[in-house]
Amino acid sequence: MESLTVPVTTAVIIAIAAAVYYILSWTTARKPLWPKTKQHTAYTRKVTPVKTEFRIGIKFHHLNDFAPMGERQPVHDVSTFFASRGNEFSVYTIDWEQEAVVLIRPLDGIDLKKHPFFREAQRLNAAEVLVLPLEQLQTAVDAISDKVAHVQQVFVNITGRCGSTLLTRAVEASSVAQGVNEAQVAAAIAIQLIRPHARHGILPTDETTVALLRNVFTLLNYHLVTSDPQHRSVIFYTNSSFEIFGGDTMRRAFPTAKTVFLYRNGVEVSESWARVWFKYKIIYKAVRLAVRLEQWWLLPELPDFAKSYGDDTKFSSVRLHRSLIYYFLSVWVCVMLYAAELQNNHPGYYFHALIYYTALVREKEEMIRLLMEKLGIEWKGEKQEEDMKRMKTVFAEDSQAGTILSLRTSSPGEKWTPPRSSPWMGDWEREFMSDICRQAGNEITGSDFLLPNTIS
Repeated sequence: MESLTVPVTTAVIIAIAAAVYYILSWTTARKPLWPKTKQHTAYTRKVTPVKTEFRIGIKFHHLNDFAPMGERQPVHDVSTFFASRGNEFSVYTIDWEQEAVVLIRPLDGIDLKKHPFFREAQRLNAAEVLVLPLEQLQTAVDAISDKVAHVQQVFVNITGRCGSTLLTRAVEASSVAQGVNEAQVAAAIAIQLIRPHARHGILPTDETTVALLRNVFTLLNYHLVTSDPQHRSVIFYTNSSFEIFGGDTMRRAFPTAKTVFLYRNGVEVSESWARVWFKYKIIYKAVRLAVRLEQWWLLPELPDFAKSYGDDTKFSSVRLHRSLIYYFLSVWVCVMLYAAELQNNHPGYYFHALIYYTALVREKEEMIRLLMEKLGIEWKGEKQEEDMKRMKTVFAEDSQAGTILSLRTSSPGEKWTPPRSSPWMGDWEREFMSDICRQAGNEITGSDFLLPNTIS
């Protein structure tokens, strides 16, 4: 019996130690890295990025992307801080729990615009964050606004999978304008406009939202202009596809901005997204079969936000409504419907230029020249010739190489090549999309619909 005492005692000690470790680990894992209450004093804090996967648009960035290091340093005089160090920080997102704007300072020597996605470059290269309470935002803007009053903003709205990253990188290669692809802060505010129940009570009126948009973009403009070696004051901001639904608020926030709409055939957009999500044609074919057999329980759930496009009651009678493929196809239809509505209601503002994907990939740098001309941006002479030579290199590369959104390669800088496999979608998906269009009122007649004045 005594021979069992030592093993039993040892086992009990190990079990107790394991239980304590588990409890401590559980507690530590759930202890928030950042405050979860409203802040009244701005502060900076050194950070290191938390390793996470690349996010596809619907997964928003936040303070938990960073692990805090050391103690936070309060900023008592926001105006003086921004006058002396404000240019070091770029707006990253809104922390709705702290009711604050989050800005990041990147590691020394990092050019955030070299990454295909500005938000990802910020996340991967942050060295320090500045948390600025919304109640002090206007003070910060007042300290620097006169230095960026001359900035011309261009907002590029898109359907997605339509060459927007390529367009942005081509613009960035010019000597007259900067290109910023998917600044996260715009998406963080747009989601509040699309889903009013998610506003956290912080944006009670449209006027509040308009003021917030103006102020965060003023700070972002300041960082971009002062950090750019050429101090280019024309800035193209390429938005995520869903941000177009905040178009009316954007129009009131930026009445002198220029706007562009870049889009593509609806079935091609949907197929491109399907290739990103499913990777292999055989998987997509299995998904399509499950949908056609109405065996949806076999399929993965899309995030709620990805489904919000097609949940409008006007689509309720569409066949296979709320199926996975329905949601893939309805995204394009909803974006196109709202683009048409903006164009009809505000023809002087939406859009100054409309570009079809095939025209962009066919005309390449010549399309950038035509775009600048339509927007009234002066770009001529020797500078234009030199810029267009640089653009040839941009158009030869896979603009999203190095990210999971590239259909061809995960290696940065690789050349673009056309897809080698046969199409995944065909007549069935095309008719499915036409049915969705008919239920929406037939203003958008099908996947190959063109808006008036489109360069195609």
